[in-house]
Amino acid sequence: MTTALVNDRETALRVGYEATDWNGVVSFDDYRKAMESWTIQCIVRNDECIGSLFRKDDEIHVSILPAWRGKWATKGFLRELLQGSRVVTKVAEGHDYMFSILQRLNFKQSDSGLFIKEHHHGY
Repeated sequence: MTTALVNDRETALRVGYEATDWNGVVSFDDYRKAMESWTIQCIVRNDECIGSLFRKDDEIHVSILPAWRGKWATKGFLRELLQGSRVVTKVAEGHDYMFSILQRLNFKQSDSGLFIKEHHHGY
């Protein structure tokens, strides 16, 4: 099974909305407006969009459909997602299980609550 990123913003928006565990009521229209400035891609496994990748500057977020959670990511694909000299994310309230996952991926929690992964090249 191959996991890949696909540029299909409309599908990525729809699947990302469905895959997000919302802490409150958010309409699709409000969600769409909030995501206007983000780059959004489909995470595809065997020709099926199983989740969405959201990027804005150094910030990254992933929403995966419940049926695929815990079985979609490979080390190679995670390496691809986390490219760049600096990657930042945050954990939504109620998603404390993400803390250990981010720590295993070498993210460090800042005083502001953001999780930061920095890649150092050279010295």
